[in-house]
Amino acid sequence: MLYMDLALDRACALRRDGPALSRALAGSALRLLPLWQGKVLVDDRPHAVWLTGEAATRLRALAEAEVFLGLEGDTPWLAVDLSACPGDPEQGPDLDLGGRFMPLRTMASALPVQQAALLAYAKGMLHWHSRHRHCGVCGALTRAESGGHVRRCDSCAAEHYPRTDPAIIVLVHDRDRCLLHRQPQWPPGMWSVLAGFVEPGESLEEATVREVHEETGVRVDSVRYIGSQPWPFPGSLMIGFTARYAGGDLCIDHHELEDARWFTRAEVLADFDGENKFLPTPDSIARWMMDRWLAGEAHL
Repeated sequence: MLYMDLALDRACALRRDGPALSRALAGSALRLLPLWQGKVLVDDRPHAVWLTGEAATRLRALAEAEVFLGLEGDTPWLAVDLSACPGDPEQGPDLDLGGRFMPLRTMASALPVQQAALLAYAKGMLHWHSRHRHCGVCGALTRAESGGHVRRCDSCAAEHYPRTDPAIIVLVHDRDRCLLHRQPQWPPGMWSVLAGFVEPGESLEEATVREVHEETGVRVDSVRYIGSQPWPFPGSLMIGFTARYAGGDLCIDHHELEDARWFTRAEVLADFDGENKFLPTPDSIARWMMDRWLAGEAHL
């Protein structure tokens, strides 16, 4: 399944070889992706903007963190965080980079899928660095190792690795209808399938059953895995399931949801016109799940 179709060799062995990695990143083949305050650099097409040569060297000197992303053939890719550079909140720093800094979440569906995947990887890694400058064990400063894929504390020798938070996302179906919800922070008219974070000591299937019941009062069974998607906003992995309605009336937890309703296929096809009601963007696993259900796939 292609959600974030990243064709990149993450080159774990090269990460661990400090001298070899330094030589690779100092070479003329380096491609550098700059990020600023969580935003990515894009041009007017829109396509991702990357730097090479002297421009890449200049930006590395300005960066407060950098992450080796991997190799595309013999080409190394590096992401750098320029958040310390002063700049306009809308346009970013004035560094003559040939584009402007934009939130990835608003741009991802318009970007070529490979570029969106690469930027998502870069954003997730640099966000982790920005939140783990200090050791969670003793509080001392940490430093980056292994091309930015490890942070080490020299005070207590603890090693820290990038974290991914698992979250289930589930399409609840009952013959010709499915259960959709709204959250108050979403744009007016947007509806989607249910989702929630997995708790400690809980299987993915248990989390699916619990989240649906807690938020809507509905009971489900026949929980089936159908796919996953990295979701770097800021560091989640969305794990997709379908589940069959097994009973219960809607009883909405308004602390979590603004609303939840059953919709038939005919209602979604007729009423979700992009004005009054609309589904998530096509780059999301939520939309992929909905499109499969609308197409009437047999197991749904």
